[in-house]
Amino acid sequence: MILEAAFEPVDLTTAVFRLTGRMTLGTRLREIESQISGIAGKGIHKLILDLSGIEFLDSAGLGVLMILYGNMKVNRGQLRLVAPRAKVLDVLKLTHTDSILAIDPNLEAALASS
Repeated sequence: MILEAAFEPVDLTTAVFRLTGRMTLGTRLREIESQISGIAGKGIHKLILDLSGIEFLDSAGLGVLMILYGNMKVNRGQLRLVAPRAKVLDVLKLTHTDSILAIDPNLEAALASS
């Protein structure tokens, strides 16, 4: 399944992207990264990625998450991941990035976090 991202603005400083498909090496992953980075660079302080629709994540997908995390941190913002599936969560745990990236069980929890 091709990677898709649906942008859902919450307010002027919070953005939600609902991702679906596979976050794997390729042109589409770079396009989605560029789309998210472009919006996040416009005064967004909380970037929330809903990963409940992501079927699979490889090292390139993990790299994109870390790039977005770094970009948000540099701009004194935060990146939050929402509801990753078991396979995606396994990758995050295996690589110990679950200790770096904030992971919330649902969108409500991510929105309520500070």
